[in-house]
Amino acid sequence: MCIADGKPSDFGMELMDIDIVGAYSNYGNLVRPLNVSKGNLQHWVLGKIVIPYNQSNTNSTWLDNIGEYEAFISGYDDDGNEQLHKCNDEAVRFLVPTYFKKEVLDKYYNNPQEYNVDGFTLKGRHFTLKNDNNVEDYVPVFIHYLTEIPHKEQLHWKQYNFMPNNAHISKTYHNTMVLGNWAEEPETVDLYFKSKYRNFNKMWEEKFGWPLYLPLTGTDIHLFTSLHLPTKNNIKSFSEQMLTIVKLTIDALNESKLSEGLNKIEKERGLGKFERFLGDLELPMPDMFEFLRYLQDLRSGMIAHRFSNSNKYVKKAIKFFGLNEENYREVAKDIFVKSIFTLNTLEKHLLAEPK
Repeated sequence: MCIADGKPSDFGMELMDIDIVGAYSNYGNLVRPLNVSKGNLQHWVLGKIVIPYNQSNTNSTWLDNIGEYEAFISGYDDDGNEQLHKCNDEAVRFLVPTYFKKEVLDKYYNNPQEYNVDGFTLKGRHFTLKNDNNVEDYVPVFIHYLTEIPHKEQLHWKQYNFMPNNAHISKTYHNTMVLGNWAEEPETVDLYFKSKYRNFNKMWEEKFGWPLYLPLTGTDIHLFTSLHLPTKNNIKSFSEQMLTIVKLTIDALNESKLSEGLNKIEKERGLGKFERFLGDLELPMPDMFEFLRYLQDLRSGMIAHRFSNSNKYVKKAIKFFGLNEENYREVAKDIFVKSIFTLNTLEKHLLAEPK
């Protein structure tokens, strides 16, 4: 719409009030006199135009092939052969599970900028997949949910599809995602540690006015997102995840607050300040600090995904954890458990309400 001074002929127009209907448009064209301070002539065009679809003007996306569906293992037939069903089959529409090796999630853990993995869902920029990440050795998924991810993602999951012994979904997933009850704590040690870590730090700050562990920033956020129990027994996965645990539980200690009121000791490290802080509260915890110091020594010996053989402290740490080439995943689980126990111990003695 526009308003101007003058006569319609000044603009090559005439007074009109008409509707114009075409194959792809419908609009009104109005020119009329107007008695207002800003002008005495009003013109407007009001209507709609339909822009028809043109195949040549479209671009394909990775979701365009969503109509292709892969088949996944749904169980066994009477002869003991694996049964396969496409994920869009009506026969598996209602809560029929299939199972995947834990390694299926490595692709997403290794790209935390794009994906987030928790106990119930895998979330990416372009899709979400409900899955049960509360089972330690495999990942259950209801087959029909796989229709919600692109075909190329279905192909990724299919290569890890198998039928484990005593296959089941977790109690937490069943209660939360099937029965619709209030969300429970995760069952696997890695997810439980991450949940406990967040809640513990909030509780600590509520009591002391400052967080025990400094807030995560920058790439540390992605490290926390991707922290998980190694899916395979290899030193690379072990080293990456243990480095993150050390960063979260030792390197992130709020040293400036812990050392307030303490006598200064040259070159004292964060664990030393933390131990003296608890000592002032008459809470000596030698076993806890033994674990944390050996964990720190283990980290200091990691060089390009192998351990230094010349560092005596590293050798003692390896002995403490019983680490060898056959048990990286088992030791990682034990470190997660001990890290949870550390938070529980601190919570019990410092944060729990007195009875």
